[in-house]
Amino acid sequence: MQQGQGGNIKVFNPNKEISTEITLEILIRHRDALKQARTGELVGMSVESINDNDRKINQVRALSLIIASQREMINISRPIIVFSSTQKWKKKFKGEEEQKENPFENEKNDYSDLISWKDFLRSCEMAVLNAEKTKKLDDDFLLKKQTNDGDVNELTDNFYEMLEDLENSYEQIYLLMLTNKIVSAGIEEDEELTYKEQEQLFISRVQDA
Repeated sequence: MQQGQGGNIKVFNPNKEISTEITLEILIRHRDALKQARTGELVGMSVESINDNDRKINQVRALSLIIASQREMINISRPIIVFSSTQKWKKKFKGEEEQKENPFENEKNDYSDLISWKDFLRSCEMAVLNAEKTKKLDDDFLLKKQTNDGDVNELTDNFYEMLEDLENSYEQIYLLMLTNKIVSAGIEEDEELTYKEQEQLFISRVQDA
């Protein structure tokens, strides 16, 4: 509880506030990783201070950071979404016999979509690992070419294709979080001030990404 203006006592939900802080932190990390993938810029370091070869190395490294952030988004969303999807399934198939004939595991719902995105991120993760382990060039995200001015790093089509895929997966995972009320599209008037401030920060930072 917290003392409000005029002596009124306001009650806030600490679990909701903690959850908001965790979600906000993950989304900010994703925003920063996405910016790094697009520009090669690191947090606290201007892109102008990074040479071109290092900038491209930073861009490729950012793919793993994006994947990790999106996996965290899924992890914090999973308990809520499986509960919500299970409740909808139970309302759709009320009887025990109906539920046996239509098992939850076979249902197409938000939870099955979330797990599909988890599997997709795992495949992206494996692609990054394989590119580092194998000597093949066709699965690489960065190629080193020799020129008269020295070695030059070049981003491959694989990099740009994965970055676009990860931008799309972020959009869909975020949409699942939004429709299941894990994140908010706006600020609720009756929330505690600190929660309002966090929510406003959350919205502005994510929209600026």
